[in-house]
Amino acid sequence: MDERKKLKFILYTFIALMVIGTIGYMILLKINLVDAIYMTVITISTVGFGELGDMHEGGRLFSIFMIFSGVGIVGYAFTNLVVLLVEGKIVDLWKGKKMNYNISQLKDHYIICGSTELAEVVIAKFVKEGLDFVVITPNRDDLDEYSHHNILVIEGCSTEEEILEKAGVEKAKGLICTMDSEVDNIVTVLTARNLNDKIYIISNSVSKSGAEKLMKVGANKTLSSVEISGKRMAALMIKPNIISFLDVFTRVGDVELDLEEVTVMKGSYLENKTLYEAEIQNKTGLLVLAIKKAQDDHPIFNPPMDYSFEIDDVLIVLGREEQVEKLRHLGDEIRD
Repeated sequence: MDERKKLKFILYTFIALMVIGTIGYMILLKINLVDAIYMTVITISTVGFGELGDMHEGGRLFSIFMIFSGVGIVGYAFTNLVVLLVEGKIVDLWKGKKMNYNISQLKDHYIICGSTELAEVVIAKFVKEGLDFVVITPNRDDLDEYSHHNILVIEGCSTEEEILEKAGVEKAKGLICTMDSEVDNIVTVLTARNLNDKIYIISNSVSKSGAEKLMKVGANKTLSSVEISGKRMAALMIKPNIISFLDVFTRVGDVELDLEEVTVMKGSYLENKTLYEAEIQNKTGLLVLAIKKAQDDHPIFNPPMDYSFEIDDVLIVLGREEQVEKLRHLGDEIRD
């Protein structure tokens, strides 16, 4: 029995004992409600104050039952509370309640399912990007570690509808399945899709057939960590120069470059400008690799200089984080 259930059991048992004692004394001693509550309290606590009513044989026997019951319950409660205080579990319960509240306030967040090394990589990236997310893990050790690093986490299995609801799947923007079990990934995707038909789902797939099943039950994208690693290893062996070039291309000295998305917003610097007029490379140092139009699933790679930006266009750029932020705020600088 976990700590929360223990506390609930103690509370419910104590309430039940109070109700039984109150009703019993009202019937046996023919006294009113307040006097019956008084008799129940002094009997359970064994303080020895004066008795009320006509304490006949039935009343005495009932009092003996109440005393033994009260001593047992109070002793059990005291022992467990001391253990919880010594082990710091009371604080953990309070933190858990606070965490549940914080999770309930989230909207347009992400859910990461699993306790694998793949999940740890995803979590590290999300933390770096400062995104709102919740981790669902069946591993108690992960629960303690993440909570101590202020990461919102829920203990449980993501295949269960109740756990996904607790993580706020109805209000979530995206969900990532990282489990090693194909069945767990499939069930999680299916359950999440039934709870939120608009959520964007990415899942790890162990096999090719598994990827097809995941797409059928509702995944938007599937990735195989084994397949990606295998292709990378083969490419390193077959075409080492090209892979080395790509490594250098995305890491210059100690500065790591990354691919980022920038959306053209209404009233922004990029609206209605051509790629040539925007002078993105000159002003920010970013390299525009592709542009994805809102109404088209296929991006335009190496876009022409006369391409005119429209609202909701998404630019795929390569550069540093501060360069991306500079592009997003170019219009602000001009207005200032």
